[in-house]
Amino acid sequence: MRLKRFIERFIIKLTKTILKKRIGQKQYQNLFESFYSISLHGMNIGGGSETDTSGEKNALFYIKNKLKKSNQLVIFDVGSNIGLYTILLNEVFSEHSKILSFEPSKKTFNKLSINTSHIKKTNLYNFGFGNSNTFLTLYYNQEESGLASVYERRLDHFNIKMDLKEEIEIKTIDSFCEENNIVHINFLKLDVEGHELSVLNGAVKMLNSHKIDFIQFEFGGCNIDSRTYFQDFYYLLSKDFYIYRIVKDGLHKINNYREMYEAFTTTNYLAERKDI
Repeated sequence: MRLKRFIERFIIKLTKTILKKRIGQKQYQNLFESFYSISLHGMNIGGGSETDTSGEKNALFYIKNKLKKSNQLVIFDVGSNIGLYTILLNEVFSEHSKILSFEPSKKTFNKLSINTSHIKKTNLYNFGFGNSNTFLTLYYNQEESGLASVYERRLDHFNIKMDLKEEIEIKTIDSFCEENNIVHINFLKLDVEGHELSVLNGAVKMLNSHKIDFIQFEFGGCNIDSRTYFQDFYYLLSKDFYIYRIVKDGLHKINNYREMYEAFTTTNYLAERKDI
């Protein structure tokens, strides 16, 4: 460990020495943008799109190990889309879990139903979550799109138009749990394209009563459109949860909030309740 830290400090010092006279200069801006991009990739910021390469699967095994003494896990897959993550959850937790999958888009929900029909202990719900019980407009670029959001995202820079829409039902996690006698959620996974903070604000009773063990949430470009920030998540959760950035081979603990973490490119975070 000491050797590793020595090497890291040496490389940083050497890099600063070499680049010192070039810092802030116009002609080297492309170079520093490249360094910035490399650094983000190195921190797995922007590496959260694919479960096979993002480290998400490793995070699930971490959760499974932490909760191995629990008999029947209750897992919420919020923003299930066509069911790929639900299938992964079943693969990792198998018979020791009850998976509840939520997808508000009607046609996407139909595909979810088909794709997960072989999973016995899965309940599917055709609505989403937020901070109130209401109806909202869902915007998307094509049917079954993973970009579907309750925010009319501006993606012109990717030549994507969110020009399709439908009305969807939204509930709060607190009201749903109360109605269905759910007293504990072992793992809450959120992938709702910028609406994650709203979902958490609709789960304040469960959060305040320490009834949620783990939360995985995505942070990225969609948070530009919802005008939400990593700071919001950090201060909402850090009192009762350890917060980690999911990296390819494990979890990197976020000990303190820093403005540099406001990087709007798809990244997955895991919150672990401190008193587990």
